[in-house]
Amino acid sequence: MGHRFMYQNLIDDETVITATSVEKGFVGAGVPRVAGAGGSMIFSGAYTGEDQEVYFAEIEAPGDVGSARFKWRKTSTTTNGWEASNIPTALTDIALDSGVKIRFVDGADSPAFALGDHWQATANRFYSPRRIYDLDPATKMRSASPPEDPWSLVLDFGAQISPDVFIAHLHNFSPGASLRIQANRSADWRAPALDERLTWRSDTLIHYFDTTPRSYHHWRLLAEGAADQDAYLEVSEIYLGGFFEPADHFWFGNVVGEESFEETSRTESMAERPVLLNRGRTITLPYERISDAQRRAFLAMYRAVKDVDARRAKPFFAHLDVDDPASIVLAHLAGGFLPRQIGPDDSSFELVLRETLA
Repeated sequence: MGHRFMYQNLIDDETVITATSVEKGFVGAGVPRVAGAGGSMIFSGAYTGEDQEVYFAEIEAPGDVGSARFKWRKTSTTTNGWEASNIPTALTDIALDSGVKIRFVDGADSPAFALGDHWQATANRFYSPRRIYDLDPATKMRSASPPEDPWSLVLDFGAQISPDVFIAHLHNFSPGASLRIQANRSADWRAPALDERLTWRSDTLIHYFDTTPRSYHHWRLLAEGAADQDAYLEVSEIYLGGFFEPADHFWFGNVVGEESFEETSRTESMAERPVLLNRGRTITLPYERISDAQRRAFLAMYRAVKDVDARRAKPFFAHLDVDDPASIVLAHLAGGFLPRQIGPDDSSFELVLRETLA
């Protein structure tokens, strides 16, 4: 029995993530910010961008539809810049980008559009591939419906990486699925250099790599027959990185229990009634006679998950028993890191973990 902690995901904002199919987002209705004339701008489409964007369209040459011209930008456009300008208005859809479209409708009066009229619309994608590493189990990446079979998720890291473990958290892959993790030096998947089968487990599956050496640029999760129970494939978090395994100097006094999250409500007669909101695991891991080097390793983990720069206490994966693949939990560290020195090179302390719930 041993503990392992996974808190350094190699998947980040620089990773290029592509999937065989991903559910598209939506484009909200256009909202007028300045509308001096009677015309209107109508946004539509199925958004394919990664992050939420607000799109802005502004009239720069007045007139009716066809003669009036407009320019457009979005939230991520360079400050004071425009993506395109001097575009003729039209009654039919005009493609902007990422699946967002706009068309124009004349008003009761002419000219329909005045200089400076502008509208905006929000485009969002709740199931973007970027959801797989945001450390929020309530957000998920989802395939299109129905998903393709086989379905794959490809990660291009831009450089060679050497992970030790793969985790898929809160997935809906079916028990009869054939799941593989593959890697290669190129994006040619006909004969991947690394090809290991994953053992299915409900909710969270974990896989430690066997192939050595393993330093590759491109990685892929391949799922065949994985959607025979649902109309889509879904996964909340994917971890591809290393692990920290402390020396085996912990007590056999682990406490793995559950706590409830409740709030008190009142009836019309003002009687108090507790309302159960959720229930999650709480884990206490006592460590004894930890060397100074190991203490520093725990401190490095504590500082990484209590990220001051991001102003966030980040959850991480804890494998409570490396011989039991069912003992993996996404949790956050509760309280502080308070080692007590009991010898020249010995410390003792407890780690308290609370499960991070969707």
